[in-house]
Amino acid sequence: MNTLLKPASNQLNTWISAPWTEFVAIADATDSAKRKSYYYQHQMRFENMSTGSDHANDHALILFALSFYAATKQIPMTAKDGCSYRQSGKTEFQPDVSYYIGDNADAIAWGTRIIDLDQYPLPDLVIEISDTTFNDDLGTKRLQYEELGIKEYWIVNVQTMKIYAFAIAPDGSSHHIRQSLVLSGLKLEILEQVLELSRQENQSTVTAWLMKQF
Repeated sequence: MNTLLKPASNQLNTWISAPWTEFVAIADATDSAKRKSYYYQHQMRFENMSTGSDHANDHALILFALSFYAATKQIPMTAKDGCSYRQSGKTEFQPDVSYYIGDNADAIAWGTRIIDLDQYPLPDLVIEISDTTFNDDLGTKRLQYEELGIKEYWIVNVQTMKIYAFAIAPDGSSHHIRQSLVLSGLKLEILEQVLELSRQENQSTVTAWLMKQF
């Protein structure tokens, strides 16, 4: 790794063996503000924040849909957009979207920058909006979230408009689901229909349709 404390362009979007101290030095550098950072099994990974229009549209749509559903069903919930989670010396992840739900909705104090997992609970739901990183989102990141014991993990595939969702048990095992357990009653089929409709209609029209479904 070079002395500029940033990964070279050919080291983005790949897992690289590195000690924790080197990872933190790069992840916390000022010029890393526009990169997503991950550390797992003594390996680090950096990704550029997506600036693609399709990714941005699906990201915004998922954020609204889940917030509206939780409000409609009176489920306490707080969303985190691009938030960093860290367990010192062991792991870090920065999913596109994450949620604290139910009793954990108000768990994180205001003024918190990177969420310290030695002090705060894990998010209940983690979502990766996957445009160019699908294989890793389904592979290594899934293993990372399973090992941590996050209750639910979704991958929103921008290309196919499909959602791959997994419920994760306390022992780290997971199984595929088509209805959320942490957002009780939310069928993923509805969200996939929203994604498909958004390819033909503007977001206001899509939102009006979604509100009727909920």
